[in-house]
Amino acid sequence: MTVDKEDIKKSRMYARQQLIDGWDQEIVSEGCVMIVGVGALGCEIAKDFALMGIGKVVLVDLDTIETSNLSRQMLFKPGDEGRPKAEVAAERLRDMNPFLKVDFYFEKLQKLPMSVYEECDIVIAALDNFNARLDLNKICLRLKKPMVEGGTVGFEGHVQVVIPEGSKLEYKNRENEIEKIVETKMWEYDNPEYLDAQKEIEQLEYLIERLRIEKLEPFKKLVRKQVEEDFDKKYAKDLLDITPCYRCLVPIPPADDKLVAACTLKGLPRNRNHCVIKAEVTFEKEHGFKPDMNVDDDVVKLMALSQKELEELRTRVFNENVSPEKLETLSDEEIQEWKDNIKETFGANYKFEEMENILGNKIAAIQSVSSVISSIQSQEALKLLFRLHGRNIGPPMDPPYVNYNGVYGQFDHLDITKRDDCLACGKIEGEENVQIVVPFDADVGYIFKAMRITGYELEPILWMITNPVNKEMFWNPYMSGEFKDPSIKLTALKIKSNDIITLTPLGKAKVESEIKKYNVIITYM
Repeated sequence: MTVDKEDIKKSRMYARQQLIDGWDQEIVSEGCVMIVGVGALGCEIAKDFALMGIGKVVLVDLDTIETSNLSRQMLFKPGDEGRPKAEVAAERLRDMNPFLKVDFYFEKLQKLPMSVYEECDIVIAALDNFNARLDLNKICLRLKKPMVEGGTVGFEGHVQVVIPEGSKLEYKNRENEIEKIVETKMWEYDNPEYLDAQKEIEQLEYLIERLRIEKLEPFKKLVRKQVEEDFDKKYAKDLLDITPCYRCLVPIPPADDKLVAACTLKGLPRNRNHCVIKAEVTFEKEHGFKPDMNVDDDVVKLMALSQKELEELRTRVFNENVSPEKLETLSDEEIQEWKDNIKETFGANYKFEEMENILGNKIAAIQSVSSVISSIQSQEALKLLFRLHGRNIGPPMDPPYVNYNGVYGQFDHLDITKRDDCLACGKIEGEENVQIVVPFDADVGYIFKAMRITGYELEPILWMITNPVNKEMFWNPYMSGEFKDPSIKLTALKIKSNDIITLTPLGKAKVESEIKKYNVIITYM
């Protein structure tokens, strides 16, 4: 009898995990997992599956390695700076497990061929921005691919399991769901015995058991019989084998950071971050190029410009709050107290590392929390992989969302619900919610500019803008006069901060656009 030496080596590598009840190494070895985002979470998740012996990993990331990544992303090391994350991670994973197949894409997830997604069993989202998450969520729903999404901020993190309708995965227990509906429906009936019994239970705790047996259970059996008869037809489709999607939790994405920056540059900095954004523009005007965060001299010069903007902001706020008349009444100590309070409000002088953190919209992060969240994501994805292939090593999270607070060491499972009005998985089709930030002097034309920055390329001549409440028209390219004047200020149209306007397609766009209505929230900066 001859045994292949490679097979022996594999058996030795995976021997310990094969002791787990229900484990089938063949399922893992033939499985394929896609990891979108190869940062702190993605590196850890990729490492987990490489060590478990997954057959193939697909890595997707558009970023290159920065020095600040090295404190949290264990697949990278000094000297890797500037190289694509996905490419370097693929190299390190192959070193870690020579039997592993790895494909990598230094590309936007939206531009990948659908065949790349279709090849994978599970998609794991390890992203750091909302728009990318929303797009990946939409792709997974369309392809019926289960997704495990996670994120961290400072000492907190979360994981959400998304099981789309039609994924062929079993999720939740039929009997448990029937029981929940029964408990709810019992309150809907005007049943005197049931209501009296509940009142007695509240008043006399020691009689609870007797009352349950004598009065609640007989009625409960009747209601249960009715629910069981109706369950498969009336309830199962919305409760079993499906979870809320990512968009159910984020009905309105936050405004794009580029829009916030664009608005800031039109006026005066109003906070600490604005000062750095304004300083970057000043730097480019003075030197003819943007500051390179990898060049120390550039960062030092940028920091000096930022500090100048910050000091001007402090002075501006002081003058706005302390009039010349009031200043004459204050003692030197009181004046200094004012200045100290303002300094505390807007923060101390800048530090070197703040430049990159602010301009890159960096998220506060620490490796310990990334390890916790990525481990949960890996474990949930592993359970889903086994379920897809007919084996059970444990049910997916129920509820499908967990929040972790690292300060208190606390896990909170949130019983999130699927929204009927969800724009991604609900019953509403052809709508999209968008939040944009505009300067105080913005005009109608700026709305289309803001939409483009956010990622929606809309031709002004093919879209109409109205008030969704009273149907008042703000822009109609088919009409003349004020309805076709892009220079009219939004304030002149009585559009206030956090008002909603509606963009609807006209002409060719009405036929070609998948979106038939954009609900746009206007926020002034």
